[in-house]
Amino acid sequence: MKKLYLLPLLLLLGLCTGCTEQPQASKQDAIPFQEGQYYAVAYLGYQQIEDLDDYTAQYLDSDQLPVHYISSGDFYLVIPRYAGMELSLYRNDMETMDPVLLYEDPDCKPFILQCNASDIFADATIRLSYGEETAEFSPFISLKDGTVDVGEQGLLLTKPADNPSQDG
Repeated sequence: MKKLYLLPLLLLLGLCTGCTEQPQASKQDAIPFQEGQYYAVAYLGYQQIEDLDDYTAQYLDSDQLPVHYISSGDFYLVIPRYAGMELSLYRNDMETMDPVLLYEDPDCKPFILQCNASDIFADATIRLSYGEETAEFSPFISLKDGTVDVGEQGLLLTKPADNPSQDG
């Protein structure tokens, strides 16, 4: 008779242990953010995406990334630091210098952006907000030294071999 009571109790205990498992850590936790950095950016190439698999394997939990197209130019991977960051994506008009809102997302996830058909004009502005903090930047390649500029509040993930200034 005691065995009949033990079996349901053991089954119940077995089911409950699955409830207490901790969620797996995100690969994004491996991004070496410093104080005051709200996003990470990796340069992926000009007019074609390169090395995305390396960044996906190291920093992302999924390879299903939305691609936002501003113009036929450079590709960038953008990873927000915090869950729940709000994204506003703008196209900068070269003639009027006015930004035009193209896309908003109240819970931004990592994404790819293609922009900057011209070397002399950054045609995209990314605004990320989290609580009272807002970071705004326009990724571009410096004409001065060929380095990738991602703004003061961003972390550049691009490996030195992938940096355009290191090419040929």
